Amino acid sequence: MSSRRHQQQPTPGVNLGLIITPMLDMSFQILSFFIMVYHPSALEGHISGSLAPPEITAVKAKENNPMDIIPPSVPEELLLPEIQEAPTVLVTADRENQGQPAKIYLKRDKTQTEPAEVADAVTTNWKQAQADLARELRRVKNDAGDQSNIKIEADGELRQEFVMAVYDICKHSGFPKVHFVPPPQLRKTEK
Repeated sequence: MSSRRHQQQPTPGVNLGLIITPMLDMSFQILSFFIMVYHPSALEGHISGSLAPPEITAVKAKENNPMDIIPPSVPEELLLPEIQEAPTVLVTADRENQGQPAKIYLKRDKTQTEPAEVADAVTTNWKQAQADLARELRRVKNDAGDQSNIKIEADGELRQEFVMAVYDICKHSGFPKVHFVPPPQLRKTEK
């Protein structure tokens, strides 16, 4: 008799269809809720701009080091002259405060050999440097007339938020076509 007590009838299994169905319904409701209420921030918007070629390209080294040979992304004959002759805003990064801007320079056109210093973000604050840049860009826009192109060349160490602040200043100063120049391969030493 004791062996019969241990051999009980198997119990019927749980109907998984009854358990999973409400979970799937709720999962889809939560998913649809988040899809409907999600609004991306303005910082996730599209940034219109193009990548202009650098003014100083790398040259072939004597040792044929493959790192020194950089083919141009655009053939010389396809470069647009209005982009090549556009003013260039150069932003250097502060070596002590990593990622922070140090100085802002402006090169009005291709004939200008050395860019002129517009603002020093180290001795003044960043807001003052932005105001100085905006004032100078409005002056350039008034002098140039129909100039709609401008280039931004920022150090590779500069944080993206500062590059975007310069981009916004260029747009608000009347330059609808902003182009980005890759940072130079070799860093110039600060004087």
